[in-house]
Amino acid sequence: MKIAYVMQNTGVDLTSDAGPASLVKSTFQCLLNDGHSVGVLALDGLSVKLMEDAARLERHTLAPLGFAGNRAFMLFERAVRRFQQMVKLPYIAWFDTSRFYQACLRILPQYQVCHEYHGLFCLGAALACKRGNIPYIITVDADLLLELEVVGRPLRGLHARVAEWEEKLAYRMAEKILCVSEAAKRRLVSHWQVPPEKCVVLPNAVDVSRFSGPFDKGHIRAEWQLGNAPVVGFVGSFQPWHGLDFLLESFACCLPQVPQAKLLLVGDGPIRSDIEAQVAAMGLSDSVVMAGFVAQDCVPELLAVMDVAVIPYPRLPQELWFSPLKLYEYMAAGKAIVASADGQIATVLKHRHTGRLVEPGDVPGLTNAIVALLKDPAERHRLGTAAQQQATTHHSMAHYARQLTEVYQSVLRPSP
Repeated sequence: MKIAYVMQNTGVDLTSDAGPASLVKSTFQCLLNDGHSVGVLALDGLSVKLMEDAARLERHTLAPLGFAGNRAFMLFERAVRRFQQMVKLPYIAWFDTSRFYQACLRILPQYQVCHEYHGLFCLGAALACKRGNIPYIITVDADLLLELEVVGRPLRGLHARVAEWEEKLAYRMAEKILCVSEAAKRRLVSHWQVPPEKCVVLPNAVDVSRFSGPFDKGHIRAEWQLGNAPVVGFVGSFQPWHGLDFLLESFACCLPQVPQAKLLLVGDGPIRSDIEAQVAAMGLSDSVVMAGFVAQDCVPELLAVMDVAVIPYPRLPQELWFSPLKLYEYMAAGKAIVASADGQIATVLKHRHTGRLVEPGDVPGLTNAIVALLKDPAERHRLGTAAQQQATTHHSMAHYARQLTEVYQSVLRPSP
């Protein structure tokens, strides 16, 4: 198949190897390995990049923009944006949508199917597919309006109404909507009235082979000054809903029972300074190693030295809709996992078979599970082996790409 993967959503940076970008680029590679042709269109400031070969994202040309690329349009846009800033009008991406629509209108007819990683105020590809009768599929990893509410930055007034209208329109024009979890699907069906048959649950996945090693654990431990200490670890972005404050409380309770233990935190994000301050305030500086952001290629070797890997979600005000990439990375690495029993985690991990599940935000429960595993190497090995087997069978990128191909095939137009 000839597949166009399009991204008006500038929140996913394809030059990065972190978060959704890692999954998107792994998807490209698996589709290419299966013999498909994948081209990429991505909004980039006042232009749209066209990467005709997804295996070489560094090679790009600029897509033709029609009227959105002429000088008069850009001068008008500049004036409107300046006025918008002066009177503090909300951003609704009309110019970006026009630009992306024009590019898609000219490029997408070369492809059999269009797949978009969805974002707020991203309608350009949907409108172009509608006009060109091109099958349109979107990936929805969360209800983005609800996510803004959860983090305390809800849209208001006209801004919210426009966003809601555009979301409904995008969902209506999509022929299939890929949801990362059953919770995400339930939200689309109940709140957005999306027909359930349009939704396909396709959880995140990882390239399992990247986590199998071999790794020089002695060198890695020496590099991060871990010595021979038992290591509790977390990999991910430092977000308010990831429960790192609970993890620090729990780790402090672990130390009296396993005083030589180290906590290795890998990642970065908006609350990193808060976590660093909490580490200092709790007197944990000698026991906590903050690795910061590391390249995706370095994640497997850091996981290799962890004895227990943790997903410490707190109790959230809304149902957990995520498909945590870290969960599948931990499983692929064969780690003993302690995780909050919320959302998709509770359906993927089987308690005491592929991990230990605790109630979200339960500090004593998290502490007891971590300590029990730190003191039981045989149990860590058993859980890690079972988790790795499950990851290989059900959560590999190859398995993900096969399922994705089936979705593409289900919407293909008959050949003329």
